[in-house]
Amino acid sequence: MCRFTDLFRRAYTYAALLGRGRQLYRELVSIALSEGFQITEKALKLLEESETPVEDLVRTIDYIKSSNPDLIVIDVDHVVKTLAAVEKTQNNIQVVEETPAFYKPNLAIQNSADENEKIEGSIEEFRHYFQSRYYSLRKVLERRRVNFIPISEAASVKDGEEAYLVAMVQGRQERKNSVAIEVDDPSGVLTVIVPKKNQQLFEQAGDLLQDVVVGLKVMRAGDLYVLRELLYPDVEDMSHKTLPTMPEAYVCLISDLHVGSRHFRKDFFEKFLDWLSRGRDGVVKRISHIVVDGDLVDGVGVYPGQENDLLVKNVEDQLRQAADLLAEIPERIEIVFSPGNHEPVRKALPQPPLQPRYRDIINVRRKVTLVSNPSTLVFDSRKVLVYHGQGLDELVQSLPEVSYSNLNETAPKVIASMLRFRHLAPVYGENTQLMPTREDRLVISEQPNLLQTGHIHVTVNTSHRGVLLVNAGAWQDQTSYQKSMGLEPMVGYAALLNLSTMTVQLKYFGS
Repeated sequence: MCRFTDLFRRAYTYAALLGRGRQLYRELVSIALSEGFQITEKALKLLEESETPVEDLVRTIDYIKSSNPDLIVIDVDHVVKTLAAVEKTQNNIQVVEETPAFYKPNLAIQNSADENEKIEGSIEEFRHYFQSRYYSLRKVLERRRVNFIPISEAASVKDGEEAYLVAMVQGRQERKNSVAIEVDDPSGVLTVIVPKKNQQLFEQAGDLLQDVVVGLKVMRAGDLYVLRELLYPDVEDMSHKTLPTMPEAYVCLISDLHVGSRHFRKDFFEKFLDWLSRGRDGVVKRISHIVVDGDLVDGVGVYPGQENDLLVKNVEDQLRQAADLLAEIPERIEIVFSPGNHEPVRKALPQPPLQPRYRDIINVRRKVTLVSNPSTLVFDSRKVLVYHGQGLDELVQSLPEVSYSNLNETAPKVIASMLRFRHLAPVYGENTQLMPTREDRLVISEQPNLLQTGHIHVTVNTSHRGVLLVNAGAWQDQTSYQKSMGLEPMVGYAALLNLSTMTVQLKYFGS
């Protein structure tokens, strides 16, 4: 066994022996791994004794990246040096004023769903829906100034020559020395061969999912069309782009409270509420908005055996309890709520905001801004795409080497794939219901600065080509249904988005 693997095994085993600290240890190890580091048990022990273990680990990782980028094992000395540097910096800072100036950015909302929208379920509606997806993503690919031809013209390509196509993936078939991918566009169907000897291209093709739209560079070889290059309708790289300056302000991103569940960690959430009301650090005093990204309540009849997990068995009573909790958030903070699959709204995506009968319950004690799922929130010039994430289920089940049991490590890849394919639910016809609207509103036509998801109950704080990816985990302990899938939730986190710097930090409110 290699040294680094042994370090991880011993750290994880040590965490398992600590009872209450087991989840914290697991989450610290997961954060380190997601950033490309191993962490020793001594470092874990020191972090456990800190009041802010997650923040201290993130600071340590940032310090190592800037001072010693070749290091991959975090030991106790690195944590000590980082905390000493932070303390020295804080001691040198003179407090100019007790309460920092509060800036509230302008919020513009772009909803994706109309609650009054109706469909008939006809074949014609589905045809328009998929054509909308195809042509929307074709426009994205055409920004590369490539001359794409329709599949119907592929037959005119001469032997040995190459051509570019935009096509939707219909299926794949493994062969002895290749994989055959069947694709189509409105003009026809074509089978494209990917030889196994081209290892890099073969691995890329392994991530292709049914119903995604991609660009294909193919070469004709007799009667065959061989893949030479795969073009994703990926987001533009924004890593080096600057946004207009703005005063410091924060948006707090949370999801998956599941009020009404026996497993809802009300104690953790009350710590969060207490921090919002009484916290004295500069961040909490500059929070202008809180975004609740779905599953505020646990609902009724959502998954098999849910009745055994419910403490409150009526969804209206669940909403009343949730409204009582939200009413404790300071009035200066605007609350934005987008529904999820546990809310009493239409299950098919895109989902409209809560209907009036439930809206009145939520708003009885204080105003909550209700938006659709998905929706785009524009804070001054910063675009935050809010999506609960039902389509992530199909991605977990379809992507190679991804499962619910390893989401703590693979969730960044899963969420990034939505940006790579420019679609929030690229796989059609599985568990996630999609409404065949005339326009496919789940296509990511406009590039966001941040994509917020929920649903999968694990934390993610990373980026893809300069677009921030955030999932703040959940406020609900593991249910029996999650246990059967191997999903271990990460509980008690809020993500804090600094709009001025477009950076995110996770804050932990667990025990």
